[in-house]
Amino acid sequence: MERIDRDVVQKGIVEAHLRFVKKNNISLAMLCFAFDLSDLTEEKLEKSVMLLQEQTDFSTLQLCDDGTLMTFMKDMHLHRCVQMVKNIQDSLRRFQGVEMAYGALTIIDREDDYDTLMARMRRYLEQSKEANGGKICYGTRKYDFCSEGGEERIFANFFADNDKITLYNFYNGMPLSEEVKVLSYKNGILRIKTSLAKAAFLKNEPFTFFKHPQLPDTVKADVANAVPNRAEVVLTNLRFIDKSPVDRENIRVMPDERIEVFIECANGDEIAGSIHSLAVNSLAIKPDNMELADFCFADDEKHVVISFDLPEREKRKTHFRISAILRYRKDDQLIFSIYPNHFFKQKIESYIALQQTRLITIMQKMVLNFYQS
Repeated sequence: MERIDRDVVQKGIVEAHLRFVKKNNISLAMLCFAFDLSDLTEEKLEKSVMLLQEQTDFSTLQLCDDGTLMTFMKDMHLHRCVQMVKNIQDSLRRFQGVEMAYGALTIIDREDDYDTLMARMRRYLEQSKEANGGKICYGTRKYDFCSEGGEERIFANFFADNDKITLYNFYNGMPLSEEVKVLSYKNGILRIKTSLAKAAFLKNEPFTFFKHPQLPDTVKADVANAVPNRAEVVLTNLRFIDKSPVDRENIRVMPDERIEVFIECANGDEIAGSIHSLAVNSLAIKPDNMELADFCFADDEKHVVISFDLPEREKRKTHFRISAILRYRKDDQLIFSIYPNHFFKQKIESYIALQQTRLITIMQKMVLNFYQS
């Protein structure tokens, strides 16, 4: 062989990911995109690739013959991947002045082979090019969210095949989730069966949210009626929302005890503080000395390393030391994007689940008081 064929390397990478999906019950997404070359320098390209590697947990990044870049996102459903790509686009725009010209995103299906997967990605790339403006076209093997027909057709097809969704609402800023059964969907009206407690809660709520692994974005729906004795709820005006409070707040909690945190600045300083709230992909920190924090971030360097000990069950703790990027300052807080690996991500999710259980118990007592009164 005189030289390495890039197409053969690409096929080997894709086939390996296809094999992984068939052997494991883990969601795996594939992203292909092209940079806008009009203002792209070598330095910007290098830093953009660095940012991409950090924000995709150092997943494979392959340059294809057509000029697009290909990478993968493991253990995330489509709606989460869509949000992550939007975050990456925002980071590229803010920190490097670089835009994605077009792109395609899909979840690899167990029924896919190389030809069907690549044909779907090529179709999405063409749709994205036609749309212009850096729009990322996405979907699954069954649902193409860039094609014409509107949301009503998508919902009708979806509910014809799925009888369960995950419902989300908020209590004291904490999202409460519950898997519910779909009783019927017709002419934009969705009837669901939930728990007595959730139905009583929704009776006084104007709207709710729901998600499903096959839906790329959170759906917001108005609560038309709730019947607590039958644990039934009627939802109308279903619509996809781009900036979802569920994606933003679903995994965000405020600790019920002080969690000390240390920020290692690029200039060598260390800032002490406490965690105000945390999510799988972000931290809000209250520095003990905001003047020192302002000095730490006086230059354009926003990358830092953050260390803290996160409580677990039975008074155990996990030590975290992860990279982060300062997004903005909010009053007395610094808001960071964080990039935990799979192990740390699971630990954060476990901690959030503990906090969620505590609030659910409080809410159940409130519902019990509602019935007793």
